[in-house]
Amino acid sequence: MMINVQTVAVIGSGTMGAGIAEVAASHGHQVLLYDISAEALTRAIDGIHARLNSRVTRGKLTL
Repeated sequence: MMINVQTVAVIGSGTMGAGIAEVAASHGHQVLLYDISAEALTRAIDGIHARLNSRVTRGKLTL
């Protein structure tokens, strides 16, 4: 049976968590990213946005 996943929740926004969130977002999923540290979460979100925007600019990813 195939499951249609639309939202992905990631606990922890370190290197691995941010990477998982980025891959899920780049494949069109809504992503909920959680971390105990607001600073770590902000860093991860800023990095994900920058990398995804770069891929859009280079034509490697479409919105």
